[in-house]
Amino acid sequence: MQKKILEGTIVVEFCPKCEVLLIPVREKGRTVLVCRNCGFRREVKSGEGYKSTHKVSEEKKTKITVMEETKEISREEREREKELLREYYEVFLETMESEGREEGLD
Repeated sequence: MQKKILEGTIVVEFCPKCEVLLIPVREKGRTVLVCRNCGFRREVKSGEGYKSTHKVSEEKKTKITVMEETKEISREEREREKELLREYYEVFLETMESEGREEGLD
């Protein structure tokens, strides 16, 4: 069984059959090293400490999907909304023109 020491204190073990990294898995309160390639298993002695961690990027942690129901708008309702927008736009332009004239008088 090959062991490599990484970053000072981390021990990494490889499968003696296919040389793939052995992954620690909890089974019935015990830790077992398992090869995901060939299925080789080795029980970890109680004195050895193994922990499997997986880092998740900040982007994946905060990604949220919002789904909303779409509703059909009738042609009459759409025309009404367009007319309201036209009226709002005309009032907006008139207000801007009158404010521009007032500022020009000062």
